[in-house]
Amino acid sequence: MSTNTPPLETRPVLDLADVAISVQDGTIQAVRGVSLQVRRGSSVGLVGESGSGKTLTCRAALGILDRGCRVESGTISFGGTDVSGLDPRQWRAIHGRRVGAVFQDPGSYLNPSVPVGRQLTEAVRAATGLGRRAARVRALELLTLVGLRGAEHVYRQIPGELSGGMLQRVLIAIAIAGDPELLVADEATTALDVTVQAEIIELLRRLRDERGLGILFVSHDLGVIAELCDHVVVFYAGEVVETGPVEEILRRPRHPYTQAMLRVASLGDYRRRELEVIPGQPPSVGERIAGCRFAARCAYAADECRSEAIELVGIGDQHDVRCARIEEIDLVQSDAWQKESA
Repeated sequence: MSTNTPPLETRPVLDLADVAISVQDGTIQAVRGVSLQVRRGSSVGLVGESGSGKTLTCRAALGILDRGCRVESGTISFGGTDVSGLDPRQWRAIHGRRVGAVFQDPGSYLNPSVPVGRQLTEAVRAATGLGRRAARVRALELLTLVGLRGAEHVYRQIPGELSGGMLQRVLIAIAIAGDPELLVADEATTALDVTVQAEIIELLRRLRDERGLGILFVSHDLGVIAELCDHVVVFYAGEVVETGPVEEILRRPRHPYTQAMLRVASLGDYRRRELEVIPGQPPSVGERIAGCRFAARCAYAADECRSEAIELVGIGDQHDVRCARIEEIDLVQSDAWQKESA
């Protein structure tokens, strides 16, 4: 009997196909044409400036868009099943069991007056159906798994007694309590000290490798993405402008915005403080622009860039870019690499 269903090991955990998201009750299209896949044991990074559409895309993938926001078109599939039209009750059956999430400012997601161990135990019970005693044992195991020493002591502490890094580890423990296939980490390291940031990234890398966890990781810093992810999706003003294997993007970025992001990244140096900036400002969310949305800030922009929409096209193995002047920019990059090699 023939079937079109792909083998389980090749099926993406998360598959977004041509997704568009509107805000303000449909009056503004904030994200358009986003496609990406996350597989078990892989990590995909979303990078871009604030307001570029990264978080909206993640929240759509989690089914937690704010009131007034909605997926206008495209499909969001989880494990081969379209989840675009699920209601909140149906999403609750997925959250914690098949997908977990961690966000910036972990303390705001915990009850300040309840010991973190009790909150973790309740998350374990909700995700697994274990009884209270077994869930407590599992909670202690999870606290140890995420690198918290003295799990019994941490279990009894309230959030205010823990550091930001410890709180983020507790949130990660809650996120993986039901042994999910996918973890969404939205700016999960942004507010942390640079040393703690590196430790959290190492923890996420270990969970990915040891548990076969798929990770969708969001950051505004391409350098942080490079430490964890094997594939990167670059957002600008609600569109994907470049996507590909992280090593390829770092070695030879082809879109002017990606090149600019790389110049300002803390690549290889978490403690770098004096970063360059990208001149100019991105367009307002939903602003109508006839051509390339980056043209006003791009040194390579020509008349053709401003007159018509630019499509995302493939230029290599899994490497796509949205740029009308790709050949001219590629020559400039090639010359730069030749000079560096010489």
